[in-house]
Amino acid sequence: MKKMLLLACMTLGMMSCEKDPDFGQMDANLVVYTDHDNNVDFGKYQTYFLPDSILEIGGYKATYWKDENAMQLISKVEQYMNERGYTRLTEPEQKEDANIGLQLSYLAQSTQIVTGGYWNGWWNWGFWGDWWGGWYYPYPVSYSYDTNALIIEMVDLTSKEEGGENKQLPVVWYASASGYSYGNGKTNLLFLLDGVDQAFAQSDYITRNN
Repeated sequence: MKKMLLLACMTLGMMSCEKDPDFGQMDANLVVYTDHDNNVDFGKYQTYFLPDSILEIGGYKATYWKDENAMQLISKVEQYMNERGYTRLTEPEQKEDANIGLQLSYLAQSTQIVTGGYWNGWWNWGFWGDWWGGWYYPYPVSYSYDTNALIIEMVDLTSKEEGGENKQLPVVWYASASGYSYGNGKTNLLFLLDGVDQAFAQSDYITRNN
């Protein structure tokens, strides 16, 4: 597998040395990661099937995101696939005839941080003077932050013909756009849409337009 990692957050390297994220830096674009099987010729595919809903990850039972925002994300993926020369099959009974399948999944989670007691903190030893080895909170300090991720998986549906119905389908392309989640749904959507843009920008090998 050939891997490519683009850090849309230019300051992520600075963030990695801290124990907790810098909220002032988390308002940048999402981090977009793409991966693909470099043995696959994406030009051999002609048709694809893309469901009209997004799988929501994390619940006990499968749930699907189907509102207007979800439709915008699906339409953005469809736009790129069509521009790259592929034809979308939209009827459920046509799914078996598609060469590739695309699955969109969404994950949202909240992280709670509780700090108390002795703590070395971010500063180096001696920051406050030679006699200070650290500090402590005589009371608990808590805060939380929300993150989300959009995941796109492309599977080769033609491989089922080689191994029968029970054969596991190979994922030939994977993309994820992840980062801080805002309370404003429109803002989150704009960042996710930008993430889809970047995922396809990083994946120019996905094309029939040779």
